[in-house]
Amino acid sequence: MASVRCILVIVVLLLALGRAEAANIELKRLDAGNAVILIAGDLELGDIEQFRNKAANLARGTVAFQSDGGSLLAGIRIGALIRSKNFITVVPDGAQCASACAVAWLGGTQRFMGTGARVGFHAAYVIKAGATSESGPGNAVLGAYLNQLGLREEAIIYITQAAPNSMRWLSMEEAGQHGIEVALLPPPDLVPPPVASAPQPSHASLEKRATEFVLALAARWSSPNAEALRSLDRLYAANVLYNGKPIGRQAVLLDKRRFALHWPHRSYKVRPGSVSTTCIDDANLCRVQMMVDWDHQNAATASRARGSTSFEYSIALADDAPRIAAESSALKEGPAVAASSAGPVRHTLQRLLAQLTRLRPAHAPAKDDAIRPAAPIPH
Repeated sequence: MASVRCILVIVVLLLALGRAEAANIELKRLDAGNAVILIAGDLELGDIEQFRNKAANLARGTVAFQSDGGSLLAGIRIGALIRSKNFITVVPDGAQCASACAVAWLGGTQRFMGTGARVGFHAAYVIKAGATSESGPGNAVLGAYLNQLGLREEAIIYITQAAPNSMRWLSMEEAGQHGIEVALLPPPDLVPPPVASAPQPSHASLEKRATEFVLALAARWSSPNAEALRSLDRLYAANVLYNGKPIGRQAVLLDKRRFALHWPHRSYKVRPGSVSTTCIDDANLCRVQMMVDWDHQNAATASRARGSTSFEYSIALADDAPRIAAESSALKEGPAVAASSAGPVRHTLQRLLAQLTRLRPAHAPAKDDAIRPAAPIPH
């Protein structure tokens, strides 16, 4: 707890420096060999080596951003370092990461946005006669970096489409449409706090329970409505991060019942080898991902739909019975709909970011034309 309080003080100070001339980069180590690197302020070329030195000896890490931009080349190089280290990237609750900062944030192997966080993109630019104009070479360098990250062509176009003096703010819906993988940080009350006095289940035991629970859920939804909807409320936590939005259990149940009535005949088949389960031992929380092939029918309306969907669940296992704390899905094949994904990060970091949100002073969102675009790539 002492280390968490220390990190919290540093984060608050860093976020207050968001408009400094250069980035302030701080490293704080957590338990189990993990660490958080906090970056606040405009990125400059000198920050590349500073970040490299901070990250050099880290096996695992999370990079948290608060920045309006800076040097595009610095953003690209820091993002490439993040990817080479397999780090997670986070824009905390209420924070802003725009321009070169957003380019660096994309380097995360897992990307998260907090509640009220903003991530903004625009094209590369050069300054000619005191005016900014879009840079073809700059966009080529940026596009090559985004391609190396594995982003699709439509994602690269989306990221570089806005003019240099404007900003395109990323939404979860647009992220899903363009193949930019990002998840929302779950509210802290969705993560049950660890109980020091109680013996903790083994990691393998947690994974097994969570996996079996989700597989049973898929089988249950293949049953007739009378069985599928019975005791449905026992499966969900009081508050659920549902397709990227925190809502109460009753709202989730209402949506499930409406869906079941619309498609009374359903078949769900989990693809062999597609189930992936990861757990946070000290929080008794597991994330389960799987690919499902489904077939929906309604004889009354003579309608039918088939497709494949990637499902993701966060399962709280602190109580005797598992509960769904977060649920999301993304359609892979079938009708054109999509939903955002969400997943857990380290329990300590989640609680830290939640405290940070309450401590940060409220401020009005920055206007698009108030954001300084990323500095041009030096010749």
